[in-house]
Amino acid sequence: MSATTASKLFQPDHVTPALLQSVAEARAISFDVFDTLFVRPLQDPEDAFDMLGEKFGIPDFRALRRAAQQHAFVQMADEGRREITLDGIYSFLEGLPVRAAALKQAEYDLELALTLPNPEMIGLFRELVEQQRQVVITSDMYMPSAFFLDLFQRHGVPPVPMFISSDRNATKRDHGELFRIVSEELGVEPASLLHIGDNPHSDVAKALESGMKVFHYRTTRPSRSTQPSSPSASLAGALSKIHDADIKPGSFHELGFSYGGPAAFGFLQWIKQHASADGIDLLLFMSRDGYVLDHLVRQEEAGALPASTYFEGSRTAFTLAAINEHNFDAHLDFLLSGSHGLSPFEVFERIGVVAPADCLLDDLGLGRDVKIQDSTMPQMRTLLRALRWRILEVCRRNRRGLFHYLRKLQIKPGMRLGLVDIGWSGTTQNAFEKALSGIVEVSVTGYYFCLVNSPERLRRQVYLNMKAMVSEQTVSSDLLDRIYANRVAAELLFSAPHDAVIGYDVQPDGTVSTVTDRGRGKVTSMQNAAREITRGVEEFGSRFREICRSAGFEPWPLDTTWPFIEFITHPERAMKALGDIQNFDAWASTRNSVMRTRDYL
Repeated sequence: MSATTASKLFQPDHVTPALLQSVAEARAISFDVFDTLFVRPLQDPEDAFDMLGEKFGIPDFRALRRAAQQHAFVQMADEGRREITLDGIYSFLEGLPVRAAALKQAEYDLELALTLPNPEMIGLFRELVEQQRQVVITSDMYMPSAFFLDLFQRHGVPPVPMFISSDRNATKRDHGELFRIVSEELGVEPASLLHIGDNPHSDVAKALESGMKVFHYRTTRPSRSTQPSSPSASLAGALSKIHDADIKPGSFHELGFSYGGPAAFGFLQWIKQHASADGIDLLLFMSRDGYVLDHLVRQEEAGALPASTYFEGSRTAFTLAAINEHNFDAHLDFLLSGSHGLSPFEVFERIGVVAPADCLLDDLGLGRDVKIQDSTMPQMRTLLRALRWRILEVCRRNRRGLFHYLRKLQIKPGMRLGLVDIGWSGTTQNAFEKALSGIVEVSVTGYYFCLVNSPERLRRQVYLNMKAMVSEQTVSSDLLDRIYANRVAAELLFSAPHDAVIGYDVQPDGTVSTVTDRGRGKVTSMQNAAREITRGVEEFGSRFREICRSAGFEPWPLDTTWPFIEFITHPERAMKALGDIQNFDAWASTRNSVMRTRDYL
């Protein structure tokens, strides 16, 4: 096969021109297996031992398993052999609460479940076999050949001659004897053999010493380092090794898979545990933070999760619904919050009120060229009071719309509702419960990704029922502060491809529609970004769930989110990925300036 023919068969993103040329020139091609033809989505292969330890209740199993392998190497040397075997390792693991034979089979099965085709190399392998090229696998591994036969059959990979160190009593790593066996049995001179592998020592140096041609494979999909290490964090952080080929590095799609996915999946697992125990009747995934969670729920069987819905609302919509003629002045601070730098008419725009005529604003010294600052706040307060009837009309409309929305969802007195939000101080829950006062009497429990030690949260904790996966009870105060400092990055990965909901309206036929705010000024396509992030989250959820089910592994919710936590607590990473998104905060956006994510990080 010529290099030109080969280049038509394989995707250049995954297979380099240099490799294609080497393949075309070789009489036979040898593939390494682990971390080349197949990968294990773990930070460290030995994290699988921790999975086994968790499953069988043996906390120190990793250390015991390591020690047994070292004993097997000593025994191997004493007996004059060149490789260890799985049977030999487990002969040193007697006396545990679980029989060694059962543990050995569990490791075999777990390795089968966790060893998956490498998207960057498996296509090349399949094409070469289909083209009837002479292809073999060459692996240093204590697993027997039966394992590799099971592995190939499991994934529908065509079988080829197998040179496995544990069966051949020869290795690549020591003196390259396994390569010489390959050459002899195939009847191909070493110089006409190409070996493809990732290990600089055994796959490159030793192959070259044996006279073979070599292609040093280096993955373009490194694991996402996570600390502290745990099986759940390891699997979530390394799943990028097997994501689909269309996920481009640095894309929002990749952000969703690599970071948003672990966050949403882990958070949802935590919600399941707590909402079920709390007897929640209906979970409300608040827009826009709950969008990706709602999509994950619809992706699988609900299981232990109570009934749920994506609830289109916001702090703005709920607060406006709660404002009336008696508490109007108490909400002036809310109506003017975040307004520094805005033009006066934009304050009315963002709450859905028709602004006064330009001539009136000009007469008041609050025209279109004016930017609100501390000195203009008294005038703005006076103007809002003067136009309170217009604002209260919007508030009444929102309150009526919220009432009909609750009826549509069949929310009835006495129900136990779960409000799901990313965090940080219970602001949305506080507004929601105030808005519901006098409409319907229900109990509300807030479920948050993170609650911080802000004065507002501490004050609200007294009268609001709030729970968080990430809080002072589960992480250090320093980490909690760093998460909160970079909360904008977290919110962007939990966003949704629709505008912010700022209110409700009831149509003549009784249906409820939402009133939204796209924001003011130049806005980058945050909706497209959110759509791609959500796609990545869904793909992560599908793969992660599939692997956990296959491996019989129950992930720990908080640990699963660790890649996300590390991402948002390193501003330089978040800034590189998200820093140029403009005016994502509709409430604070203005035509007068452009705010980018980097201004918040």
